[in-house]
Amino acid sequence: MQNIYNINKPKGWTSNDVVQKIKHHFHYKKVGHAGTLDPNAVGVLVIGFNEGTKLLSKLQTDDKEYIAEIQIGVETNTYDICGKCIARKPTSNITLHQIIEELTKLKQGDYWQVPPVYSAKRIQGKQLYKLAYSQQQIPVIKPQLVRLFDFQIIEFLDDILQVRLHVSKGFYIRSLAHDLGVQLDTGANLVNLKRTRSGEFTIENSISLEQLFSDN
Repeated sequence: MQNIYNINKPKGWTSNDVVQKIKHHFHYKKVGHAGTLDPNAVGVLVIGFNEGTKLLSKLQTDDKEYIAEIQIGVETNTYDICGKCIARKPTSNITLHQIIEELTKLKQGDYWQVPPVYSAKRIQGKQLYKLAYSQQQIPVIKPQLVRLFDFQIIEFLDDILQVRLHVSKGFYIRSLAHDLGVQLDTGANLVNLKRTRSGEFTIENSISLEQLFSDN
């Protein structure tokens, strides 16, 4: 696609960091992205510039694939490893079979998922994470209808579940980790996340910011 970059977002950067870096480097008038990745996440971030920004709303509706590492037994306030631990439970009785059973239940059709409080989702025009960090009252977060199309267990070792996920637009992997922890009655949080595909854009065809800037 013209005026579209498939960027491999590095860890520690917000999606907006990438947008602003590209905008200032090339002096583009308009730059945006097709789906936020958390700072702790890496992988495919679709960037549109100038006329390409008109395509972003359509590209945001694409299905996506991830590789996630989920820690069973620890619950945090942000649903990921970056947050504060609020509960810890033993996991010695948790089996891979139980995990597969719970994920299979979620895969049986659309389900109502509540976005994390610490997220970029906007409610009443304000981003939730900004309200949370400023300790303002959080409006009621309405669940949204999402779908887990498929999953594949890669490994379950030392309470860390590594799983490949194919999901619909608007799906929060951190919320999936939290929901899985609730179902197992142990708590869980997202440790690492890599987006490997967004629509037709794959991690194999992505480029780093360093590559982009050195080639242009």
